[in-house]
Amino acid sequence: TMWAAAAPAAAAAAAAVARRAVLSRVATGGVRTVIRHPVKATGNVLGHKLEVQYGHHTRRRHNPPKIPKHPMQDIDQNMNELLTYSDLKIRWQWTTKFNSNKMTIARHWKPLPNLCPTPKPTCSFVWHWAMPHRKPMPELPEASTIPKIDTSEAFAVFKSSVMHQHKVTVGDLVMCEKLHRREAGEKVVFGTVLLVGSRKFTIIGKPTVPYAKVKATIEQQTLTREMLTFKYRSKGRQSRFLRRRQYVTLLRIDEIVVEPGSDTVDPPPPKPLRLLDLWANRWLDPAETAGIEMVEGPSGEVVSKAAQLYDGTEHQPGSYHRRGLTSSYRFWPDPQHTHWRW
Repeated sequence: TMWAAAAPAAAAAAAAVARRAVLSRVATGGVRTVIRHPVKATGNVLGHKLEVQYGHHTRRRHNPPKIPKHPMQDIDQNMNELLTYSDLKIRWQWTTKFNSNKMTIARHWKPLPNLCPTPKPTCSFVWHWAMPHRKPMPELPEASTIPKIDTSEAFAVFKSSVMHQHKVTVGDLVMCEKLHRREAGEKVVFGTVLLVGSRKFTIIGKPTVPYAKVKATIEQQTLTREMLTFKYRSKGRQSRFLRRRQYVTLLRIDEIVVEPGSDTVDPPPPKPLRLLDLWANRWLDPAETAGIEMVEGPSGEVVSKAAQLYDGTEHQPGSYHRRGLTSSYRFWPDPQHTHWRW
């Protein structure tokens, strides 16, 4: 009988130890634990179980329950005004718990993060006579049908910046954001082509078409019309009137190039003759470049003297791309883009 009476007491003690361990983990913050719905009653907590998760961005403060001193030791306050010592203990225990608003309910149905690698960039070449198709189409057409690809009447969707897309055909005039260090009459190439289509075929990029490019000629480096902005505050009678003109580049589309099976990797950008070419706001004039000192390189070729000090690597991502030194302009989500995403 003595062991039978001691078993419930041991179970209660073990439960109390587990409860204190849970409370200690909750007090530290940043853990996932189980509590009951905070329906308070005298001596116990009622309600269903909740799995809560404390935030990781802030450290949670835990104020332990304030247990008052013994009436014989607490001489600052008059303990005769309260009913009993246990009543005061219960009141203080329920009013000084850590706040439940600092926790969030952990959702069991939240899916795990997708840790799989991104799929390989590809595209789909679809002949219209083969539609509807019930299986994924290949990236490249058959070798015997490549000569039948005609892009003289095709259209393409390409990107001229990180955010702007253009649907063009041969001969269209396109207004895009300013292309730095470019002048009227220069030839440019855009390598981020999202879609190419004609009456006979369609090439869908996933996300881009690697073997398609859009060639264009710069018509003008100009400004847009004035954008007027007027702001007025009636309370303070404050007003502001602004006129703004945006720098833009006008392009004439010359050709839409589709070359299946060609090398899709761009060659490395040429090394500058002087470091000033990279860090200045303009290209050097022919009179300025005539005085650049040239030396013989390690392989026998003639290079600038600056190549001995600087190997031509970018000092930050996208510096060559912004200055137009690369063979083609490529923007996100092109796998070969070198600039920051935004």
